[in-house]
Amino acid sequence: MLQGLLIILPKYATVMLFLALMVAGASAYEIVIDAPTSIQAGAPLVVNGTTNLADGVSISIALSNADYTTLEIEKKDLVVRHSDENKSFSVVFDTTGLKKGQYKVEVLPVQDFSFLGSSVTIRPVTLVDRSDELVITPPLSKEYDGSLTIAGNSARLINSGVKVVVTSSNGTLLFGPEFIGTDYMGYFSKTFTIPEPGNYLVNFSDARGFIGNITYTITKPREPLPALVLPEVTGTPAPSQSPPVSARALASRDVPAYFAVIANPGPVRVYTSTGTDWILEYLDRAGTAHRVHEAGSQYPESVTFQGDGNTTWVKVYPFKYEDNSTVTLYAEGALDVQVAERGVDFFPATNPATSALVGIQTSPLPWLLFIGATGIGVLVMLRKRE
Repeated sequence: MLQGLLIILPKYATVMLFLALMVAGASAYEIVIDAPTSIQAGAPLVVNGTTNLADGVSISIALSNADYTTLEIEKKDLVVRHSDENKSFSVVFDTTGLKKGQYKVEVLPVQDFSFLGSSVTIRPVTLVDRSDELVITPPLSKEYDGSLTIAGNSARLINSGVKVVVTSSNGTLLFGPEFIGTDYMGYFSKTFTIPEPGNYLVNFSDARGFIGNITYTITKPREPLPALVLPEVTGTPAPSQSPPVSARALASRDVPAYFAVIANPGPVRVYTSTGTDWILEYLDRAGTAHRVHEAGSQYPESVTFQGDGNTTWVKVYPFKYEDNSTVTLYAEGALDVQVAERGVDFFPATNPATSALVGIQTSPLPWLLFIGATGIGVLVMLRKRE
């Protein structure tokens, strides 16, 4: 029994020693990353690190937000390649367009290396952006004219100033750091010369540090429009458009207003003034009277006819018998409009059957006679029955 125990103990000691060596070997592998705790939004985020993993091992480092929910923004992959004991590496994340707030960079799990001893694989990062303190004066986009004007105001910059740095889209420094003074209301303005169209990033800061980045977009100038070449005109040119002519006259139901419209051949539009519910009549070349009543008092009565160079007679009167007011008759495409009382001689005493009647109000007298005659007839019939 004692001999068996002595045989077993060395076996267990060997196993324990092997496990200890495995743990010691595993704990020897490490990855340590470092990143700034705070940077300005839009600036490059540089993550440096070291590791003693073997050459050829793949490592992934991710940038994520660190708010209520974690959302991966970007991932960088690299391969350990140096032969020294602690391999160094570096990755850069672009923070352009990211909002201010809390973020983190972390090493994602490495395949076949679940235990990395005392590694540091997560670093918090705060993106700082105070651009909401600035009110930038438009435009942020314009055609290239050789200059860029940076202007705006801030309640936090009263009687002080703002420092600007201007870089081109490829990162080339163009101006700055340059200090621009502000007035008693916090306004500032500065015009710079720029070499070409493109996007220009302006970095703003003050005594408290970084404020924000603003991008100005300068577009290429538009090509001038080609000269307008008109085709050769043959025949008689069309008359040029002219403002409408007009005339005014007093009109009532019993005494309408008459107008003479004089126009060259072509379309002529005549229309009344508003404020009164007018009825408009005109005579065509055959002497037929056409009546228009569609608009009411808020809109003009209007009609378009084909002029032939002769006088067109127009008659206007109110729809309501109690109305008695002044009407203005306008004519587009006409040479002249004149009040012409002799127009009464051309209009028929009664409206012809061919007239276009729209909403015409007739005199109440015929209806009264009809109702009276009907009542008398009914009385006569009742007396005969008696």
